[in-house]
Amino acid sequence: MPEKKWVFDAVALSNFLLSDSVFILEKRYRSRSVINWQVYDEISAGMSEYPGLKQIDKLIEEENFSLVTLSRTEHKHFLDLIGHLGKGEASCIAFAKENNATVVTDDRTARKRCSLVKISVTGTVGILKASLLDGQITLTQANEYLHKMIEAGFYSPVRNMADII
Repeated sequence: MPEKKWVFDAVALSNFLLSDSVFILEKRYRSRSVINWQVYDEISAGMSEYPGLKQIDKLIEEENFSLVTLSRTEHKHFLDLIGHLGKGEASCIAFAKENNATVVTDDRTARKRCSLVKISVTGTVGILKASLLDGQITLTQANEYLHKMIEAGFYSPVRNMADII
């Protein structure tokens, strides 16, 4: 049985790219991380304003992340979802549905949709928590990265990682 894939939306991925914590994704999800072209396009649109987003190209070149095109079946799911979600979130859910992948998103509507159709989901805070519990990062580091993410515009339901461990 192949290893589970993790499909990232633009916001969740951007949080790590812009907070100097992309190493967490490299180590934790090496060669199991996926983005699709819809998400890549969203990230690319912000590269001139946020140069840290350019790290996505390195992640793809070093094969930490796979860049995928939606299949016909996935595209049909995408079209069903696009009226309710953004392109990135819809494409992630469409991919996950056909590939038994976990969606990585912080979008509330996308998370609810995943729950409705029984797709596993996590988000930025969930990855930080798992990395902390696994000993990959310390509590001090987790809070440092979380605060950098918040400074970059992430709306976090948590202000201190100690509150959720």
